[in-house]
Parts: sequence; C-alpha cells; structure tokens
Amino acid sequence: MSEPRTIRVSAITRVEGEGALNITVREGRVVAAELNIYEPPRFFEAFLRGREVREITDIVARICGICPVAYQMTAAHALEKALGVTVPAGVRELRRLLYCGEWIESHALHVYMLHAPDFLGFESGISMAAKHRDIVERGLRMKKIGNRILEVLGGRAVHPINVTVGGFYRSPRVADVRALLPELQWGLNAAVETFRWAANFDYPTLEVDYESVSLRHPTEYPMNEGNVASSGGLDVPMELYEQHFAEQARMGAGVCFLLSLIHI
Repeated sequence: MSEPRTIRVSAITRVEGEGALNITVREGRVVAAELNIYEPPRFFEAFLRGREVREITDIVARICGICPVAYQMTAAHALEKALGVTVPAGVRELRRLLYCGEWIESHALHVYMLHAPDFLGFESGISMAAKHRDIVERGLRMKKIGNRILEVLGGRAVHPINVTVGGFYRSPRVADVRALLPELQWGLNAAVETFRWAANFDYPTLEVDYESVSLRHPTEYPMNEGNVASSGGLDVPMELYEQHFAEQARMGAGVCFLLSLIHI
C-alpha cells in the first residue's frame, strides 16, 4: 500500500472569513478531508470590559463587515435581558427588517460571488460576469437592496451605528422606507429566480450523519429570536447555551484558531 499524500490549501478565498482545506489521498481515493474556518484572535471580549452600556452595540458591529447586525442584535438582546428592558413591538419589527437587510446582502454575496463561480467553472465572480453578465448584475442588485436597508435602518451599510439598547438612536424616515418598496418587490421576484437558477447546479451526492442546530421560534422564521434547537431533540432557551455546547479552539497555521461548536 502506498503512502498517503496530503494536499494542504492554507488560504481559501471564497468563504466569509478565512479558510483552509486539508485533503489526504491514498491510492487515488480521498480518505480524509478537513475544512477549517478560522479567525485570528481579535480580543473583542477585552475591548468590551469596562465600557458604557450604549457603546457595546457600536463596538461589536466592527466584528464583521458582512454580518454586523448578528453581533449587534446578540449584544442588544443580552443587555436588555440583563437590564429588564422590553422593546416595543414596532422596534422589534424594525430590528427584524434590519436583520433581513443583512441576510439579503450576505446571501446574495455568498450565492453569486462565492459559490456560483465554483459550480459554473469560473475563478471569480468577475470572470463569471464575462459570460453571465445579467446573472452577476442581478446578484449585485440584490446585494445593493440589502445594503440600502442597512443604511435606512442602521445608519450605514457597513458596521451600522443606529442600534442601541432599547431600540434605535433615531427612527427611519418614512420617505426612505417607502422608497425601498419598488426594489423590494423586484428583489422578491429576483429571489425566486435565484432559487430556480441555483437549484440547477451540479451538486455532489453526499450524505453526512450530523446534528443540525439552529434557533426555533413558534410563529416566525427564527433569525433574531427563539430557542436553541437541534435535529436531535434539543430545545432550550438561549441562556442555557453554555450548558449544552462547548467551544473548542485549537491552533492552526501560525497564530490562527479554529473555532468549532461541539454538541455535548
């Protein structure tokens, strides 16, 4: 039997974050594959110590330029629970819309610029545009819609600044919200077309025995609130997260860390 050969790709560019891929091959067959999505330590926990409550949502928004609302909402919810603050229904709906804006721009980026080039045989979204300009323009327009929602509700598209404990620093202008409607209607139709387009990709046949984990909400799609639930039957309030999950960090190349969630 020949010695196994390991192929190491230390930097994968088309993921949201930093990634590495290690593949071990023996006699022409893949016997092991490991995908690491890693982040260097940025010490945001230390940045937050001793800060005034209203500074927190602005600081954590800098964790990511693509998904800042996730961190803002997490921080706002945690602080509001600690302080016994309940936000009005209108504020909750605006926060959900803000979160939807993030999902639109993030998913459009991921589907059109990070995933589609691999499935269609292009090295990048830019090279894909040479043959599929209309498709790339559709993805960019969808992303722009999400960015505009972030601007209207969050104050700016990257690292929004309008979220605070208890609500927002200011309400959105009615005219700005109404101006979103035509593009959102176009975007709804574009999302349906995106689903039909992506459904025709040549996906590999792969079945993996793993446990899926997400939020669960009784009345709405769980993107901003709900219990932590799993396909294995777990269904607990998010405050009990640390009783059911352990976060593992291990050294990767250089000073990078791999962060993974292990269900226990």
